[in-house]
Amino acid sequence: MIGVLVVTHGRLGEALVEACGMLVSENECLRSVGFHPGEGVEDLDASVRAVLADMEPNDGVLCLADLAGGSPARVLGGLLLERLQLEVVAGVNLPMLAETLLLRRELDLQGLVQHALASGTQGIVDVGALLRGEAL
Repeated sequence: MIGVLVVTHGRLGEALVEACGMLVSENECLRSVGFHPGEGVEDLDASVRAVLADMEPNDGVLCLADLAGGSPARVLGGLLLERLQLEVVAGVNLPMLAETLLLRRELDLQGLVQHALASGTQGIVDVGALLRGEAL
């Protein structure tokens, strides 16, 4: 199974994991790490490394970060260069996380990356336009 690690500023990742638990019961090998005020990038790097070492997934880890240019994504990007079985997608949202958890037993790591990108984008909808029957 592919592990999933959500790394965000503050408690966003923790909240996403908690909310996702209401939608998807599969939470094995799912973790989150937050980057909090007063911490340095070195602290975040150490926290992420510790969680990754503890996860021990069989088929790699998909890391979901909040902002492409933020410290969580930069730390994960540095680790990406060190680990062959690690991928990083930035812009995490609830649809992306839920779909990732639902499909991580069926897809390989590269397929899961592509699905995470698609589901994250497709989860952004103008509900008002949809209800009014307007073309999207």
